[in-house]
Amino acid sequence: MRQKIASGLVPPDEVCGTYEPMELSGTVVRLHGHHAWVRSGETEYMCAVRGKFKQGKRKERSPLAVGDRVRFTLNNDTDDSEGVLQELLERTTELYRAHPRFPRQRQVLGANIELLVIVTGADMLSEQLLTVDRLLISAYSQGLTPILVVNKTDLRPRSEIEPLVRCYADGGVEIEYVSAETGDLGALSARFKDHTAVFAGPSGVGKSSLMNALEPGLGLRVGEVDKVGEGKHTTTHASLVPMAGGLVIDTPGVRDFGFWNLELHEISLYYPDWQQAREQCKFNTCTHRHEPSCGVKAGVESGDIDNARYQRYLTILRETWNEQQKLGY
Repeated sequence: MRQKIASGLVPPDEVCGTYEPMELSGTVVRLHGHHAWVRSGETEYMCAVRGKFKQGKRKERSPLAVGDRVRFTLNNDTDDSEGVLQELLERTTELYRAHPRFPRQRQVLGANIELLVIVTGADMLSEQLLTVDRLLISAYSQGLTPILVVNKTDLRPRSEIEPLVRCYADGGVEIEYVSAETGDLGALSARFKDHTAVFAGPSGVGKSSLMNALEPGLGLRVGEVDKVGEGKHTTTHASLVPMAGGLVIDTPGVRDFGFWNLELHEISLYYPDWQQAREQCKFNTCTHRHEPSCGVKAGVESGDIDNARYQRYLTILRETWNEQQKLGY
């Protein structure tokens, strides 16, 4: 500010103490501690998170998330690149889960996004399909378009991979087979232009490697995978980064994905390929476990619904029930 005053760029009333803080709008690109980095135009500002932004709502740990659009004012007594958040603008969409440590509260992983990119590894695909199902439920329930990306196709023949994910393809999920290691990205790059997406999936599937391949020069740190296929968390905080003509929120590895405020009978509503079968159920609140005259169970018996995916659905149902019992719901 002193340099601006000396150069005559600051009006006299500001010099005399009647300075009005400049208000700007921008997008939160990362969060750390009590600060949010907000991009406005070509500039990033470090903004203090105070008051209501620091405390958050009663049912969530923090009201702020990467991707949020905010209004902020620049500090008039510090560096011009620092500011204070003033207002959180309304979100169009959000990706959230039950907080791993505080399950009665929700954790928002990203805001104002359109695509949920679910990354898996071809070498451990069978073990990761339960996470895929959970993420698909989250995508559909929160208004996001899912894309299933099978990475590391250089480690396993495609003829072995496709049968494992055929039920998703039949259900209308877009699937991309890629290898970050060899640079074979298929048509994935074109999906990000003018869109904002979230990358999610288990640790060790190569999300950071894939993002580096999609956006050369990005330079995200890549970790090692241990002997049992578990990856190290190379991403510790969510951040918004440029990606192939769009923006992507890079999230830490998702080892669990608890649902927040979702009833048991609602879970199957987010299996869109089961809609016709659900319409044949006797009860509107059918959970497709033990109820009589269940259209979904009939679909499994006839082969119209993939039995392996149905068994994973039952696992998700059981895990969700257990979580709710622990919380006294």
